[in-house]
Order: sequence, then structure tokens, then C-alpha cells
Amino acid sequence: MRPLFLTTALLAFWPTTGISGEKKTVTVDADAFAETAAFLRSHCVKCHGAAKKSGGIRLDDLTTDVAKDMERWIAVRDQVRDGLMPPPKEPRPENIQSRKLVAWVSAQTGIKAAALPNQGNLIPHELLFGKPATIGEAPLGRLWRLSAESYLGFIRSMGKVPTDKIIQPFTMVPERGIKDFAGLYTIDEPSTEILIRNAELMVEAMAGHEIKEGIVKGKNGSVREFVVLMDPKLEPSRQQLKTAVRQMFKLAVGRPPADADVPRFLGLYDKCAKIGDRPGAVKTMLQAVLLRSDAMFRSELGQGKVDGGRRMLSGHELAIAVSLALGDRRETGLMNAAQKDALTSKDQVAEHVRRILDDPKNEKTRILKFFREYFEYGKAIDIFKEKPKTFVHAPQVLVSDTDRLILHILDADKDVLREMLTTERSFANYSLNKNKKGEGPKPAVTLNPINNKGQKAPEFVYGFEKWPDTQPATLPKNQRLGILMQPSWLIAHATNFDNDPVRRGRWIRERLLGGTVPDLPIGVVAQVPDDKHRTFRDRLQVTRDAKCWKCHRMMDDLGLPFEQFDHFGLFRNVEQVEDVDATAKNVDKKGKSLGPVMKPAPLDTTGTITDSGDTKLDGDVADPRTMVRRLGDSERVRQVFVRHAFRFFLGRNETLSDAKTLQDVDRAYVASGGSFKALVTALLTSDSFVYRSASSQTSSKGASR
Repeated sequence: MRPLFLTTALLAFWPTTGISGEKKTVTVDADAFAETAAFLRSHCVKCHGAAKKSGGIRLDDLTTDVAKDMERWIAVRDQVRDGLMPPPKEPRPENIQSRKLVAWVSAQTGIKAAALPNQGNLIPHELLFGKPATIGEAPLGRLWRLSAESYLGFIRSMGKVPTDKIIQPFTMVPERGIKDFAGLYTIDEPSTEILIRNAELMVEAMAGHEIKEGIVKGKNGSVREFVVLMDPKLEPSRQQLKTAVRQMFKLAVGRPPADADVPRFLGLYDKCAKIGDRPGAVKTMLQAVLLRSDAMFRSELGQGKVDGGRRMLSGHELAIAVSLALGDRRETGLMNAAQKDALTSKDQVAEHVRRILDDPKNEKTRILKFFREYFEYGKAIDIFKEKPKTFVHAPQVLVSDTDRLILHILDADKDVLREMLTTERSFANYSLNKNKKGEGPKPAVTLNPINNKGQKAPEFVYGFEKWPDTQPATLPKNQRLGILMQPSWLIAHATNFDNDPVRRGRWIRERLLGGTVPDLPIGVVAQVPDDKHRTFRDRLQVTRDAKCWKCHRMMDDLGLPFEQFDHFGLFRNVEQVEDVDATAKNVDKKGKSLGPVMKPAPLDTTGTITDSGDTKLDGDVADPRTMVRRLGDSERVRQVFVRHAFRFFLGRNETLSDAKTLQDVDRAYVASGGSFKALVTALLTSDSFVYRSASSQTSSKGASR
């Protein structure tokens, strides 16, 4: 067990994580409330006044004393913000009117809107793309906790640390959408204990040694500057201790220590050496470096050159920010450039971003991670399915096929979004055979030709009767297109035993159309009747009830065209339903049921795009292929895709001040012929990424959003 004095000493060096942003005082005058009151009179009081009080809610008596009626004011804000009120049959307010009401209530209640990844569409799209934007206010600086992946990347960069003994310290909340979101997570007490334990393991590995005949010798992967200090007979010189601290700074922080840093850590060594042994004191000193805030956090305060009321990120800040935007560890070229003071302009940043993106040997793990989190097809692995009798269900293979398809499209880097939505090619049950003769394709899952129980291999799910030896292969005609018709995506947006048009429609509403759908109200059980003699579309009619349809109208008709496929992702032209009469007769001699008898029912694959914000998009569609082609050609869909890329690579939701960045990134994508590399380069060199408010410098601890 770690001695108490060591824990106390380490915690004295632990960063203060209770960091808050600089709050701006919002003054709302009488005219502002008058506009809000006028909105309520025009759109709310008719149903929620003294006479009617629809739903038991009255709004005509609300006053400027928001604290008095906090719950009602917040309910008004959320219902208007999410487009649930006024009801569809009532006159709709102008978007600018709704936005003003939402802003007024948010300012008065002090509650931030759009704080979570799945709330990013709350800013009306036309306010970001409706008219040419000018440079907005720079965002506040922030300290951004390492993601789970970048924390492990940080440990791997230490050398041969036994990662199998490292415990992941960071908890992840089960939110939909982007996982690595600045400000979403904190380092709590349990995480702190694990971080200290991990630091001990890392130092033990880096200072690993053995003593033979009184001589200290390092082990494979240990750090020479640390090993020499493990001699129990040695009284380290100040220079040796300073060298060890500087080396640990280089490994843990990626830069030399400041002049004031070294004496602090030497003081910690002196304090511990008085109580314990000298090698133990050295280890404690080195562990403290690993627990610094700039080792555990990404510092984005804006410590570079001043540009008006904003400051550029310093070279070191940019090196870390760009490295962790693209991968899971500090990138050597960026870190070297920062040390040489060669990362001080957007052009220099762009040069390094292009270098990394163009280098096939440079790990860019977060590029594929973006598409996994955007499309969410990786969830197919988590959906339990009973084993089908006619083919092999291998969700890991299906997800891998989609990964490979995305990487193939990214490799061509032309019209990337449209290709991902409408490509007619796919990988199917694909893997690489690596041997001395080189690489070659082979089936990921093969069946015993003698004893395969009549099953077909996973390529059957794509519509192939035999494994295509040239991949990506052209898919069977008039069946499926793009990622939304990949078996992995269809399974991920299904349930254990049925399709889920609601979930599929919600994905399209949020990820392609930029709309918002409220979460399921507490206490409401979402369940489709289990009447197997009816088609799923027919059973879903339960959502047409008035209390349900106000939300389901935004989802169901977008997801129903994907009834073209079953919940395993198999293409079909009919739906199998239970034949009630035949099932009743299907009994043995004793009258015991022998199971349901199925019969084909006509399949309806029609749907409707409504309230998209783009009149060219709205209208009926005959099938999912018609829908995705229309979506793939849409300017709005492209711009919404840019918004999601912004959230992922900047780790926050967009604000009105980011309108110019979003428009510039969209133009760069279009001008490049739909290059995702151009999109990412434009994002990572944008004002929103590179600059922070000069007011962030008022606190040495920085600020979170």
C-alpha cells in the first residue's frame, strides 16, 4: 500500500480541476421582456391562458421574476426550442422570434443550452448559413481533459510501459453522439486514485532496474536518467535530479520545464527523502510530473501572439491540439516544430495538417473514429441477435466491412459525403491474407463445405451468392446504396428482433437534416404492438396518436423506407407475417402447437421528407435509394455534415460566432471537389480552432466552456 505521506505529497501537485469559464453578465431590459410577452400572447396564451389551461399549464401570468416560475419558463423554452410548440396546426412563429425567446429565457435562468453533443442542432441552420458571416467573437480558453484513447496514447508514448496493467481512469457518460467532448467530463476522486496508481506503474517501468554485484543496471525500455538514481547508496546531485525532471517533462508534457518548475519538484524530492529512502523519493518526484495538469489536460488558453481582442494558441498548444484532433498521441513533427518556434501561423499549421493527412504511415485514428461516431454503425456489435438458420451472422465482420468502405472512399477523397451516402460498391466478408508473398484478399469467415448446416457465409447478407474475389464489389442492382444500407448500419439502428424505423428516422433527422428530436419523456414506454400477423409499418401506426405524433412526425416517415431491409440487413421485396389461420392448424396429433406459419405480405417502402428546411428536399420518396440520392445531392445535408465535423474536431457545439468558420469550411470542401482532407485542414486552421479570447488570460488556470 502506498504510504499516506506519499499520497499527500502527490495531491499537493494535483491540478485544480474546478475550472469555470468567465461568465458574462446579460442585462435584459423591459423591451426584451415585452417581446417575450408578445410572443406568449400570440402563440401560447390561446391554449394556456386563464380560461383553457391546456394540459393544466397556464402561461398568461408569467412575469420577469423568472426564479419564481423557473420550471414553467424552462418548459416554455424547451418546447419552443425543440419545435414542439406551438402545435403543427397553429400558426408558426418566425425562427428569429423563437430564437429570441429561447435566448431570453436562457439568459434569465442562467442555464446553458446546447451543452451536450446530442444537442448541437439547437441553433437554427439558417442563422449559421443563411447569409455571409463575418469574423465572430473568439471562444474562451479551456482546459480539455484527455480522452480515454489519448490517455492510453500518452502512456504508450512513455516507452515500454506495461499497458495491460493500466486501468482506464476516465468514466464516460452514456450520451448519444460525439464522445470526446470538451467540458463534458471531469476528473473525480476515483479517477484521481487510479491516475496516481497508473503513475506509479509508469515510473516503475521507466525506472526498471536490477542490482547485480552492487551495480544498478537498467532493463529493456527503462530510462537511463532515471535508472542511475535507483542506486540506494547514491546521494543524487542536484544536477542529476534536474536532468531527471527535465527528461520526465519531455516525456510527459512534451516540452522543457519552466525555470520555476524544477525547484518545486526538487523540493518535493527533499521532503520525501527526509521521510523515506532516496530512490522512493525520486519515484515520487517523477510521478508528480506525470500528474501535472498539462500532462492530464489539453491546455487551449491562447498563449500565443495577440491579434486584436483575441490570442492565437501557442506553438505548443497547437501541436497538442492538432495531434489529438487527428490521432491519439503527440505527433513528433508537430512537437518538433513547436520547439523550433515554427508553428506560429495558420499556413504553418496547414502545412503540417496536410503532411499528416497525406502520409499513409502516420496514424490518423480519429478520422475513422469520426465516421464511426457520426454513422454509429459500430453499435451493430452490441445488438443481440438469435442465430439465423440460413446464413452466418457476424456483426464484427460487417462493421469491419463498413470501416474498410469508408477508408476506401477517403483514400479517393472525392465527393466524400455523397459517395458515402450513394456508393454502389461495398466490401463483403473481407479480410487481408498476410504472408511472405504479400497481402491478398480472403473471406473473413469461411464455412466448412462439407458440414456447413446449409448456411451461407456473411457475404449473403449483402446479396452475393458467392464471395466476390475483387473488392470493393459492385452491389446487386437496385438493392442497396451507401452506408445507410450497409448491414452494419441497419442492424445498429434496429432492435433484437425487429427493425426500428423510429431510430433510423431520428438519425436522418439529426445527422443529415440538422433537426432536433426531444428524448423520450420520462414515464413513457415506447413499445410497438407485437402483432406478428401485421406488417411492422402497420403496427407502427400506434405512434400516430396525437400525443405521440408531435415527435414521431419528425422521424417515422424518414425511417420507414428502410423497411426494404429486415433487421439483419437482408434486402427483401415482401415482409413475412404470421398466417393466423395456418398457425392455428399447425398442431401435432395431441393439439400442441408446432409454431407459427408465415406468409408473404406486400412491402411498402414509401416515405416522406418534411420540414427539412430545404424545399428541394421535401416530398414523397418511393424507396430508400430514392431518398439517399436526394439527400446526397442536398446543399443543406452537406452543411449539416460540416456542422457535425466541427463538433467532433473542435470538441464542442457550434455557436453563432462560428458561422464564418462553418461557411469557410463548407466552401473549402466544395472548392476541393468534396475532399475530406480539405475539410479537416480548413477546420484545423480556422479562427474557431486557432484563436481564443484575450480575456482567457485573466486566469492562470484558464477556462472551460
